[in-house]
Amino acid sequence: MAKPSIDLMILGALKERPMSAYEMDRLFEARAVRRWVRVSAPSIYRNLLRLREEGLVDGREEKGEAAPPRTVYAITETGEARFGELADELAGLDARVDFDFTPVIANLYVMGEDEGRELLGKIKERYLEGAERLERVLPKVARLEAKANMELRLGTYRLVAGWVERFERDFYAAPEGVRGWVLGADGSPSTPDEAPFSTFDWTALGGGA
Repeated sequence: MAKPSIDLMILGALKERPMSAYEMDRLFEARAVRRWVRVSAPSIYRNLLRLREEGLVDGREEKGEAAPPRTVYAITETGEARFGELADELAGLDARVDFDFTPVIANLYVMGEDEGRELLGKIKERYLEGAERLERVLPKVARLEAKANMELRLGTYRLVAGWVERFERDFYAAPEGVRGWVLGADGSPSTPDEAPFSTFDWTALGGGA
């Protein structure tokens, strides 16, 4: 399935200049694109072929004397128009933040305290390690757009680590009655208006209500 973010990055690279899939892979690596968009080398090759079939890019074969033949891709007029559409689409998406650890948070109330604290510690450690990695790399990044994206992730990682620490403190200090799903009179889970789920603010982490 086509991902708008990957298509936008590929078309954007070709707006800069024509290039082969290998050159694009090296370009994304040099610009640290993979730190904010999941686009592997096979994905670049696969999506360039698809974009070519859709008429968004052209490809011409080039043969070198010593090097093997390669396909150099260039963006088409249709691709230029699609680039603008994708940029507008992604810029207009509803605000949303997803974290893969939210199901762990949702099930803490059925775990023992030691197990729960250990899991929360792992989550916090994971985000602190991510922040430390970015802090080491950031001074080496020259391009402003790459640095801005990495700074956004760095701030988010620090924010999450701090939130987990506060949540752990509040969760295990809270009385039993406000942890877990509170059942209504008929035995079904209460609505958010009747009894909010523990002390966890789902909207703060994009989990929905």
